Amino acid sequence: MDGSSDWRFKTHLANLPIYYEYKADNITSTDAIKGTFLDNYKQIFDLYITDSTCKPTDLASKTGADAETEFFKGEAVFFQNGSWEYGILTENGMKDDDLGMLPIYIGAEGEENQGLCTGSENYWVVNKNSSEADQKATLDFMKWCVSSDKGTKAMADDMGFVIPFKNAKEATNVFVKADTEYTAAGKEPVSWNFTTMPSEDWKNGVGTALTQYAAGTGKWDDVVKAFVDGWKTEYAKANG
Repeated sequence: MDGSSDWRFKTHLANLPIYYEYKADNITSTDAIKGTFLDNYKQIFDLYITDSTCKPTDLASKTGADAETEFFKGEAVFFQNGSWEYGILTENGMKDDDLGMLPIYIGAEGEENQGLCTGSENYWVVNKNSSEADQKATLDFMKWCVSSDKGTKAMADDMGFVIPFKNAKEATNVFVKADTEYTAAGKEPVSWNFTTMPSEDWKNGVGTALTQYAAGTGKWDDVVKAFVDGWKTEYAKANG
């Protein structure tokens, strides 16, 4: 798969079997993933590649932009992505009534109580090497973004962001609203466990194995090997 696509499957989708294994074993990290839920991972990936707008053998030439375009043109019903996609979809003519967000179900026990995959990899930072005046100006701007009427309106309405600060404007992003509704209904959000993945090389190994499996040039056992054996090897490299 193209890099714009495989991160969704080797990172975000791969998070589901990791999440359920951690939950079952009551851990938050491991140096040797067992792959307890890789059969479930296979079930959802098989669904993706057999009920798609293209043949599995064509996936390697498809991009994330292709999937996005097919979705807002109405050629596809489902599209795996996050709340940040809202602005792009609405800019391309989609209305709130056209959109919704569902949990990714993989057939794990108890998933009827599962909410959306929720987390963040992004942070605001201030360069410590900047002048004190620039650092203060940056911090003042950050505060303005999340506290002023104009700033929070831009963040919520124009950018579709969540603003978890007192008195900030409520997000208008329909995907964010969906997450709020799931949580209010008592559904448990699926945590992001990306920081426990041992390396980018591990992710790339899984992505390559998934691509070959979809194309019919590899077997699912190769995905399992990349997932389990690759995890142990890459973890040892990173912590040796």
